[in-house]
Amino acid sequence: MMKKLFSRMLLLGAVASMVVSFASCSKDDDKDENLKEQIVGTWDATAVKFDGGEWTSVSVGSSVGVTITFRVNGTYTGSGALGNGEGTYTLDGRTIKTYIDGQLYGTYTIRELNGSTAELRLTMGGESVDIRAKKR
Repeated sequence: MMKKLFSRMLLLGAVASMVVSFASCSKDDDKDENLKEQIVGTWDATAVKFDGGEWTSVSVGSSVGVTITFRVNGTYTGSGALGNGEGTYTLDGRTIKTYIDGQLYGTYTIRELNGSTAELRLTMGGESVDIRAKKR
């Protein structure tokens, strides 16, 4: 079980090698613009949940901690479980697609985003993890 949890935490750590870049949206421009404004900043993962299980707390600096800074210009820096990384992203509605060297890396679905807290689902390579994060 620990091996499976660690494997999944590595998936969470992949968040550390993402970047976000904003794309324009259609009829929901005002709503989507608000999402764009809210996502910019430094975010720390506070909990993860796998396969509908229970939420597990994580902290910055722990072996599974993850921190990401999204910038207005579409760049990011990330650090944590898998080290340091950077890349690009697109935001379309409530979906963030992350890219590294132009290749799709992971897709986030924004479930909740309320100023300084977020709940997201990260999907990579057919596997998903739910993430709670807090903005600094």
